[in-house]
Amino acid sequence: MFSFLLSNYISLLSLINPLGGIPVFLSLTARHPVSWVRKQIFKTSLNVFVICIVSFLIGNYVLEFFGISINALKIAGGIIIARSGFQLLNATHKKDIGRKIQEESLHKEDISFTPLAMPLLSGPGSISFLINLSIQTDHHVANSVYVILSILLVSLSILLIFLLAPKILHYMGQAGLKAMSKIMGFIVLSIGIQLIISSVISITQSLKL
Repeated sequence: MFSFLLSNYISLLSLINPLGGIPVFLSLTARHPVSWVRKQIFKTSLNVFVICIVSFLIGNYVLEFFGISINALKIAGGIIIARSGFQLLNATHKKDIGRKIQEESLHKEDISFTPLAMPLLSGPGSISFLINLSIQTDHHVANSVYVILSILLVSLSILLIFLLAPKILHYMGQAGLKAMSKIMGFIVLSIGIQLIISSVISITQSLKL
């Protein structure tokens, strides 16, 4: 069970990639007082936790409502996650929304939910991953507890990383952050491909029957 918790934590943390969001986060909060920045960090972590929990808990119901098969979700989610992995490998995962985020945030007093929690951190990749986890666990109590615990750990990691963002950027630099993003990108790409492979195998086996 510990391996299940650890794998979910690493996978979700790689998809959300708070380290890759540090430069954008710092640029959005550079002109604000420390007290305001800390408040936004706490609220962002809480918002990410809520978004992830809701995605996990309503996964099965979303599929039933729209009449989407499990394999269709896995393929679609796998494509989205693989795309995120390619972006991480090319160090463009946060750049494609950076300018829009900066322009939008100039006129907002609270940026914790949008643009920080969504779409900077919680996006289609992490949401589809959690919906797939919802299907896999089928709300089995023990497995669900471990998934929720992994979401909590990711939220706490976001809190810690953003609180230490200036120091992390100082010691790692842009090159270090890009290197970490590439490592996470490889993990994310593997997750996406694995989802697609598992759905294709499942479809093939059903056709043989």
